[in-house]
Amino acid sequence: MSVIGVVSMKGGVGKTSTTANLATAIASKLGPGRVSVVDLDPQNALHWHFGLEHVDAPGVCEQSLHGRDWGDVASTSEFGVACLPYGGASEAHREAFEMLLADEPDWVGTCLKHAGLDDDAVVLIDTPPGPSVYLKQVFACADLVLIVLLADAGSYATIPAMESWLDDTLVANPPFGSVYVLNQVDSREPLNHDVTELLHQKLGTRLAPIRIYYDEAVSEALAFQQPVLIYDPHGQASHDLARLAAWAINTLNQ
Repeated sequence: MSVIGVVSMKGGVGKTSTTANLATAIASKLGPGRVSVVDLDPQNALHWHFGLEHVDAPGVCEQSLHGRDWGDVASTSEFGVACLPYGGASEAHREAFEMLLADEPDWVGTCLKHAGLDDDAVVLIDTPPGPSVYLKQVFACADLVLIVLLADAGSYATIPAMESWLDDTLVANPPFGSVYVLNQVDSREPLNHDVTELLHQKLGTRLAPIRIYYDEAVSEALAFQQPVLIYDPHGQASHDLARLAAWAINTLNQ
């Protein structure tokens, strides 16, 4: 089993949509039944991208608190991806779940091993933005971490904090691959173009070779509760995500 964590230090960078759409792109290459997504964000929004509307259904939060297998809450979408939602949890249950994660640093990795997934499965995990127990859990079990950025000053300013977290994690856990992924790149905007070049100079090979360019179809696809590769398979974002999926698969197989 291979685990890809999708993280960010700030909200509004398109992290959840990247998780959902990249999972769909990977599934289109590997075939149905191979790819799952896990929502570790209390906002519990990932399932919407796959047309799964049971917002109040139990998810990984409730399953963990009751000592049940995560695989029991997996819903298979019509897009070849199985979704394990965070679930409609109360504030008290969210706090209890986060305390559990703080006490058991390998909880997520252990739950994935017992979720009934095949050895050749690929799992993408979505997390809330910023430092959290969820981020620590992903760092502990991921083979590859994708750090989503926008080409703006706000994202650029978060890089030192993320690098600090990565340095601290590598002391306690085995090394994993981590790369920054530029999302919603709009080369028509001068500032966007300039920040993109600045990020390329600062990060070098730590910046993924594939950029996801701005495409209105991504937002439109969510409105129809579909991955963008289904809504607009020939659009710019779908093209970029397909290339990113191929790169991710190759990276995991190295």
